[in-house]
Amino acid sequence: MCSISGPEDTYRKLVQQTEGNWLRGLIAFALLEEQKIEWMRHMESTSGALPTGDQVRRWYQHQPESALRRVQGAAEVVLNEYSDALTESIEKGYRKEVIDRVVISTIRSSKKFWPTFIANIAAGCVAALLFSSLLVLLTIIVFRDPSPIAMIKQVQETYDGKQ
Repeated sequence: MCSISGPEDTYRKLVQQTEGNWLRGLIAFALLEEQKIEWMRHMESTSGALPTGDQVRRWYQHQPESALRRVQGAAEVVLNEYSDALTESIEKGYRKEVIDRVVISTIRSSKKFWPTFIANIAAGCVAALLFSSLLVLLTIIVFRDPSPIAMIKQVQETYDGKQ
């Protein structure tokens, strides 16, 4: 049996004197108090009256040390479950935020698609025009017989004709 005689002793043992998490102690205290309330309801339903103060005190005194360890373990489980649920909730919110950002940036970038597409088409047309003019110039040069001898003769004829 543990040496508790009421809620004050239980609070001291579970919350104030534990080296662990005080929140775990508060939850353990609440779980033990819930067990006491269930016991009181049971007593009321069987005897027709709520237990007296002495009966409640005896209930506390008859609680074994394992009852305190059990509620501490249950409190640890409750905290872990809450932590997992909270972590999952935060992760879901973060995932949703990231997905929303990706969708919004994709929509915004799609609005920039058409101006970029048109600019790329215009640049392609200009490049094709420059390339075709270069081809036309090369064709003219090739068909005019650009051999060095023919060019020298032409220059000489032009020079001789001016004199």
